[in-house]
Amino acid sequence: MKLSELTGFDSTLEIVHNKSWPEEILAISTFDALTENSVVFIKNARFLNKFLPELNRALELRVGVVVDAKFFSLINAESKEALQKLSFIATSPNVAMSLTTLSRPFYDSKFKDLNFQVDGRQMGSTSIDATARIAQGVFIGENVTIGANVVIHAGVTVLPQVEIADNTVIYPNVSIYPFTKIGKNCRIHSGVVIGSDGFGYTFDQGQHKKIWHMGGVVIHDNVEIGSNTSIDQGTFSPTIIGSGTRIDNLVQIAHNCRIGRGCVICGQAGLAGSVVLEDYVVLGGRAAVGPDSFIGMGSQIAGGAKVNESANWPAGSKLGGHPARDLKEWMRGVAYLRKVSLKE
Repeated sequence: MKLSELTGFDSTLEIVHNKSWPEEILAISTFDALTENSVVFIKNARFLNKFLPELNRALELRVGVVVDAKFFSLINAESKEALQKLSFIATSPNVAMSLTTLSRPFYDSKFKDLNFQVDGRQMGSTSIDATARIAQGVFIGENVTIGANVVIHAGVTVLPQVEIADNTVIYPNVSIYPFTKIGKNCRIHSGVVIGSDGFGYTFDQGQHKKIWHMGGVVIHDNVEIGSNTSIDQGTFSPTIIGSGTRIDNLVQIAHNCRIGRGCVICGQAGLAGSVVLEDYVVLGGRAAVGPDSFIGMGSQIAGGAKVNESANWPAGSKLGGHPARDLKEWMRGVAYLRKVSLKE
């Protein structure tokens, strides 16, 4: 997509800096996963402070930015000069709406040529190791790669551009969306859905307008996922499940989550969008973590606890209650309330 086409899709954009940009803009990217010839959206100072440390890499990758127009007028001279080294700068009166509007043409560009109707084995476009065992009634899309000793049971749907590495077992009726990568020695139980769209919308003029998701999912080696769990794909970069992580039945993992190594997530737990769990975090049954939260390495969240939005808990935290707080503090509060109620 040419820079001029961006303004064609979104007429509210104003190009305020352009270093003779002749190349195609290939994607929307995020601060922690910049990609070549992409565009990044900057809404406010928090987003700018995330982006500036990545500036040198952004220059190497020829990244441009769309910045909130009002915020751009308030940026100090030093930061504005740094941004002007980039390939281009556009401003928008409503960055959230611009991102929503532009997500659709980038989604269409990525997905429009995928064939969802014809099995890739008929098209001759799959790479399936001779030792893989695939049951009847399995659909395998185009450009799918399946490694040695993989077992795929009946009723599984593997959509285009998926990779499944050696010794992984996929149980019946699993659905795997495009641009998913599954590592070695994984076990994916019945009814799991991997890579469905994240629940992302922008409210504008009385409507919830869809943010189109295209980031995919990356599941590393030795992961086990229980039945009827749903893992949403990232918006523009992958949702990630670290190696050795264990996920129980009926778990919801939303778009852009980054789950570390060796985590344990018990049944009916839910992670909202852009949650980060560092290595070896444990979530009890029905625990919930609000969007944009960070849970440090080795932390434990008691069953039924609710971590508030944008929380930041250090390594080794032990949390309980709603809102989640230090477990001992929460238990003292419960004991006090029980004592008071008995007196009454």
